[in-house]
Amino acid sequence: MREMLRVSIGGAHAGLVVTVFIVVLFAAIGGTVWALIVGGAVAFWFAVALIAVAGGGRRGWAAVKRAYLLTFGWASWL
Repeated sequence: MREMLRVSIGGAHAGLVVTVFIVVLFAAIGGTVWALIVGGAVAFWFAVALIAVAGGGRRGWAAVKRAYLLTFGWASWL
């Protein structure tokens, strides 16, 4: 189970690319307001993940990396 749920930095980069593509797609189809809503939701999730990781004891770049993996690492499962 642990191996199945493992995420990688490469998968997180792919997740970031997919997320940026989706935000750009929302901007092209739905307008700037929808792109800001979707981008804001992703930024909010990253901030919550960063606060949770920092509360768990990680600091500095280790906390940012873990929050990045928590936010965009879902693409490892695709």
